[in-house]
Amino acid sequence: MISPSIRTANFHYAIRNLVSAAEAQERAGRSVVYLNIGDPQAYGFRPPHHVVEAVARALRNSFTGYAHSAGLRVARSAVAAYATALGAPVTPEQVLITSGASEAADLVLTALVNEGDEVLLPAPGYPIYPAILNKLGAIARNYTLNSAGQWQPVIEEIKSLITNRTRALVLINPNNPTGSIIPDETTTQLLEIAARHKLLVIADEVYRELCFEKQPASASVLAQEMDVPVITLESLSKTHLVPGWRVGWMRYTHEKQMRDLTDAIGRLASGRLCSPTPAQYAVEPALEGSREFQRDFLRELKSRRDFCVNRIRNNEGLSCEIPAAAFYLMIKAEKLGGRTDEQFVLDLLKETRVLVVPGSGFGVDPHLGYFRMVYLPDEATLEEVFNRIDRFMATA
Repeated sequence: MISPSIRTANFHYAIRNLVSAAEAQERAGRSVVYLNIGDPQAYGFRPPHHVVEAVARALRNSFTGYAHSAGLRVARSAVAAYATALGAPVTPEQVLITSGASEAADLVLTALVNEGDEVLLPAPGYPIYPAILNKLGAIARNYTLNSAGQWQPVIEEIKSLITNRTRALVLINPNNPTGSIIPDETTTQLLEIAARHKLLVIADEVYRELCFEKQPASASVLAQEMDVPVITLESLSKTHLVPGWRVGWMRYTHEKQMRDLTDAIGRLASGRLCSPTPAQYAVEPALEGSREFQRDFLRELKSRRDFCVNRIRNNEGLSCEIPAAAFYLMIKAEKLGGRTDEQFVLDLLKETRVLVVPGSGFGVDPHLGYFRMVYLPDEATLEEVFNRIDRFMATA
């Protein structure tokens, strides 16, 4: 028997980890409603025509072989123009195109941390970050987002977590899984802390354009007058409804403070040759083209969010904060019956054939009873989902 490496045992990605249990239900002839992965296309949403057509034209007429390891020049130039228009000027040389923001996170952390180094992560937060750190033998230090206060960080707690091994502060704004938005004033305070302690800031802003209220300023914009290096991670996956295309990027703010790091990231990127070339032709039309489809998408999302929140409020056994962005609900089950959140989710799947993700998969205490649910389906599907959940909660 060929044994796997020890580090693979430490790699956990909760969003997909429970899929095997759902697939077992399907093998037994029971259909499952998958509300674990935020894929708009899985629920009938389609990418904008002008983005699809640009890639189709490129497949027919343009170069689609190996691109530069940093990405096609046209894609990097579009990102640079987009960032500059936001107020965070960069050159195309300060942009690296990746296979989604997840690959960007992997490249940055692999280039940054040594075994035993520490990185500050929000909890709840996107699980790819602790998974990568565990793989690398580094340590995730969670800072708590306060569920009683719209899932906001506590500045003093973050300060208390910084040690001489701390290398970076990760900001996810808007947050996945909570849909909360960190106010610009708080982000500014966090940037000041990072500058004071000479930390890299990794700003995950994948959902920044999918807000139901005013968008937060990019951390890269707020950092312009500060002496703090920022690597911003962005993607077309959710904003342009193309998660399977794997189109993301990183861009560097105050690169002069991290030139050795960005050189190391470039070396790592060269080892995988390039991110898929055809999809890179989507970047320019996506960033420079019409956003009318996005406004339609947000109207649909807000309607579905409000429907779900009303259903939750009508169930005494459930509660949630109203998300200000994205398409996730972080729901609290008030009575676990002595179970962990993972066992609760597995029992929910068994009884209702609805798959969600336990809060512990996002760094939350497994005994608090949180789970994340995607609210992308149409209202008829969501109605049936909550009918099943209500029946389950009545007997749980």
